[in-house]
Amino acid sequence: MSDNQKIYVVGHKNPDTDSICSAICYAELKNKITGEAHEAKRAGNVNEETQYVLDYFGVKAPVFLENAENEKVILVDHNEMTQTVDGVKNAEIMEVIDHHKIGDISTDVPIYFRNQPVGCTATIIYQMYQENNQEVTKEIAGMLCSAIISDTLMFRSPTCTPVDKEIALKLAEIAGINVEEYAVAMFKAGSNLADKTPEEIFYQDFKKFNVGDVNFGVGQISSMATDELFEIADRLKPYIAKACEEQGLDMIFFMLTDILEESTNLIYAGAKAGEFVEKAYGVPCEEGDYYKLAGVVSRKKQLIPAFMAALQ
Repeated sequence: MSDNQKIYVVGHKNPDTDSICSAICYAELKNKITGEAHEAKRAGNVNEETQYVLDYFGVKAPVFLENAENEKVILVDHNEMTQTVDGVKNAEIMEVIDHHKIGDISTDVPIYFRNQPVGCTATIIYQMYQENNQEVTKEIAGMLCSAIISDTLMFRSPTCTPVDKEIALKLAEIAGINVEEYAVAMFKAGSNLADKTPEEIFYQDFKKFNVGDVNFGVGQISSMATDELFEIADRLKPYIAKACEEQGLDMIFFMLTDILEESTNLIYAGAKAGEFVEKAYGVPCEEGDYYKLAGVVSRKKQLIPAFMAALQ
């Protein structure tokens, strides 16, 4: 690896709006404040919600990074090996910027690792623009604001902090958008999956986790329309058992989150998956073979901690 090698800023596989937008905005910031060349990359396909954001603000999607072997990389919005781009074990990780629990990414030398208990990586990126006295353009503001709206479900998620909301409203003013109107359009674009296959829907926002010797995966889609979520569930149910087998996982879950109702319908696959949900939440299976999780909208702060507690 040469000293003048370009540094790639990349989010997690099956990237969401925060993963893509934070990579773009942080690469831009690093280019402004360092003498090194940084470029945003993506570790998966851009979903409909994110594409809506990029189109709205006239920004091109990052190029796909298939393998990071022998590259210099900055990881944003994740710090777990199961979620990162292929080849990272043989890459030089320069930095990690994230807002999730500390995972299993390790390095041979000390690096800049910034992890804050906020609702969105984009919140941290904005703070770093401010700390470095750098201008936040309309496009950067729009992407960062969109990421916060997405990750916090328009401030309804328990992951949302006062800092997230305060920053999002500042960014909305710079970007020239009305948060509520824009959020409705953005979420509508994200849940418009009529032309998608069950596989494409399933992997739009999917992450793997492991606790001890148990490996499981969790996908999620959010919508403001309850009927739409039931339609998506009907399309996914025949597929998820196949996905569980293909991924070699013990259990798979998919969250169909109703933003307005602030609840999640959880469908599942795996021999003990239903029993596991009942242990974690103490709720019965509904007619239609799904679990109704009232008040649960966050995978990171509500679902995964409950699952880990049940496993431990």
